[in-house]
Amino acid sequence: MQDLTEGPIARHLLKMGGVLLLNALASTVFALINLYWLGRLGPTAQAAVTLAAMPMMLALTLMPVLSMGAGVLLSHAVGAKDHGRVDRIFNEAFGASLIVSALVALVAWSCRDALSHVMTADAATAATIASYYGWFIPSIAVQIPMLVLATMLEFTGNVRAGALAQVGTVALGAVATPVLMFGWLGMPAMGVDGNGAGSLLACSLVMLALLGYLARKDAYLRMRPRLWFAWPQELWSAIKIGIPAGIGSGVVAVSLLAIGLMLRPFGPVEQAGFAVGQRAFQAGLMPLTALTGAICIIVGQNYGAGLRDRVNETLRTGLVFACVLVPVLLLVFESLAPWIGSRFSDDAQVVAASASFMRITAIDFIPLCLANTAFAVLSGMGNTRAGLIAQLLHMVLLVCVAGSLSMLAGFRPVWIWWSMVAAGSTQALMAWWFLRREFGRPAEPAPLAADDGLAAASLPATR
Repeated sequence: MQDLTEGPIARHLLKMGGVLLLNALASTVFALINLYWLGRLGPTAQAAVTLAAMPMMLALTLMPVLSMGAGVLLSHAVGAKDHGRVDRIFNEAFGASLIVSALVALVAWSCRDALSHVMTADAATAATIASYYGWFIPSIAVQIPMLVLATMLEFTGNVRAGALAQVGTVALGAVATPVLMFGWLGMPAMGVDGNGAGSLLACSLVMLALLGYLARKDAYLRMRPRLWFAWPQELWSAIKIGIPAGIGSGVVAVSLLAIGLMLRPFGPVEQAGFAVGQRAFQAGLMPLTALTGAICIIVGQNYGAGLRDRVNETLRTGLVFACVLVPVLLLVFESLAPWIGSRFSDDAQVVAASASFMRITAIDFIPLCLANTAFAVLSGMGNTRAGLIAQLLHMVLLVCVAGSLSMLAGFRPVWIWWSMVAAGSTQALMAWWFLRREFGRPAEPAPLAADDGLAAASLPATR
């Protein structure tokens, strides 16, 4: 555990943001390595693994409902120096993750053949997906509690352990996957199944390492098996905070789907340009995502400790860092857009379409940095509903404005990109309205540390 209620805020943000950025980079590197090895097996293998992952990733999008909500409550308890409540929140969340993992694995395993035929009409690809599920579904079952453990560690301020878990998963997967896929070092060549087996092996070893780390006598987070499946006292509050975060992930997916449907009349060139540009845009957001993750954790601990001045300081410092980040992102995307697009496609038209997308939507970095900083502060205080409302407004405005423009003569994709910028600016205004309203409330008294089960009433109420 790292006490974030003391020490310079800027140093905490830089240290934690850097580690969280390493996490994001590790995930991206693993995805690229995985794509490379699958390419060696041919298009059927690539299609099978991509299609197989889609329904399984839906299960992982549910994890913010548990991990985000429990993490925020955990940071409040850490800030209040209430170790008894920390234990209860942590163990109730871990127990719930085991139940969710078992249910997901049971449903997915029993429906694996049906899922494989739903995802593709090609019999060979469907058979490959069904075989791959035999390894991939157990891997997902291990990942769910593993991700919850890593998130809980991060909200105690211990981002290093979570980063080591993420990097360890990537490193082990990068080594094990090709060995099992191609039968290196005397191993049997498993083909696509080796990809799933490598993921299962990497996740299992990292999960065991995390359990060993938490089994130490001096571990701050302590395993209490008696609390895993006991009647929950904190879990419902955690889910209440986490549900808006989970729905928010779905709102973003719906927005992207709507844009994809609007691009259908323009053919594959514009669709590919959007796919390339969106991928680059998401990569550009990684530093901002790392920064806002650190802001949320630091605010959570200080809010739990009743240190409103340090919450304000975290907001100000986060804005300074965001203002430094925005010009860099704008410069990169405005000046290097064609070069970035050419890294993902050899088609000149696709590169031009992606460059147009990136140069216009780069302006959206300005409201995004402001909005995400505000939402990170609000989430750390337990108010995740504000972010969901603003995301819903963003989606409705984008779909309505771009949809209306699509009915006009001469409609072009660039009109959609400008609609995204307009919707993003409105989202930023909403974020700051919510922030001003939250900070206009009377400050609540600092909570007092207490033993097991006695501190809940003294902690700040979550919304």
